[in-house]
Amino acid sequence: MISSSLKPSVLLWILAILVPSTLIVTYTITVLLFHGVRRTVPYISDTIDFSPESCIGTFFVSITAFLVFKIVIIKHFALNNNINQNCNNNSEILFGNENEKKRKRGIVLNKISTFFGIICGISIHGVSSFQYHNTNVVHLLFAASFFFSGFIYIFTQTYLDNKFSNLPKRILLLRRIIALTTSVFIGYIILQFFIDDLAAIFEIISALSIFFYLVSFFYEFSKMTISIQFKTIPEIESHKEYDENSGLLVSQ
Repeated sequence: MISSSLKPSVLLWILAILVPSTLIVTYTITVLLFHGVRRTVPYISDTIDFSPESCIGTFFVSITAFLVFKIVIIKHFALNNNINQNCNNNSEILFGNENEKKRKRGIVLNKISTFFGIICGISIHGVSSFQYHNTNVVHLLFAASFFFSGFIYIFTQTYLDNKFSNLPKRILLLRRIIALTTSVFIGYIILQFFIDDLAAIFEIISALSIFFYLVSFFYEFSKMTISIQFKTIPEIESHKEYDENSGLLVSQ
């Protein structure tokens, strides 16, 4: 049997370095080459619209999308564990089936939240894959999906963490602040029709807030270790026996 372990906090370190680095590089190239940009502050879409910055952006944004997907899944299982522990610890306080109902509501809401988190990750990949000047409608749909799904994911996770997770108050406060900051994407949607530069700033703030929120999972992830075990077929077979009396295959 071969086993391997991974600290999920490594994913957050990579995300924290990759996102701002990609943004800075693609913005710099876009501004220097004047690729369709005639405003002081380019939109994020402008920085992945034309080559060579689109090649760089698409490559690294795709990696970012994969990281977001993995982080969302890990957080899902960690929060499920917190919900179960919280409800078990409060079993003597709540009466009747209230404790079980609370647990089920938390589990369901966490599934919904994770769904939007995954949609957010897929949308990141979609935004980078469909450049605005080629397929503007598809690009805008993925962009809208990224902001709305990211917004819903952050607010539901913040609620669940406040309700079920035993986190320090400073971490919970930080996540509330980031959640509120993410909502400036509404200003971006409105202002893009009137003040481009300000709308672009709001877009950047909102997008970075989503990624910063994920990085804030470092507190929980630094205490986790993911273990992966690989077994060969002979090893698996050696742990099985056939129960002749019941006719069932039993794993030991």
